[in-house]
Amino acid sequence: MRRAFFLAGAIGLAGIAAGCSQPQRFGAPPPGLAPGPAPGATVMTKRIVSDGAGGLQLPDGTRVQTDQTGGFALPNGAYVRRDRAGALNLPNGSRCVPDNQGGYVCP
Repeated sequence: MRRAFFLAGAIGLAGIAAGCSQPQRFGAPPPGLAPGPAPGATVMTKRIVSDGAGGLQLPDGTRVQTDQTGGFALPNGAYVRRDRAGALNLPNGSRCVPDNQGGYVCP
């Protein structure tokens, strides 16, 4: 009988110790260990912002004036078209989506 209590206590203690040694799976990750973007996900890094005068400021600081369709010509003469969803389609094939602040977020 004494042996059964000892064995049950040892198994219980091992279970508690194993539970304490598992990594935390809930809540935010510790600082510095935040997960990166999912594989294949597009990282949005550049912004096109409204200049407050009906134009836009590009990521390189250039200011452009939008036309009645919401598109604009780049300094090199290429045209950036605004699509029906409100996004800007760049000449290189990238798509800048509205940021709900009057600007756009680009890949």
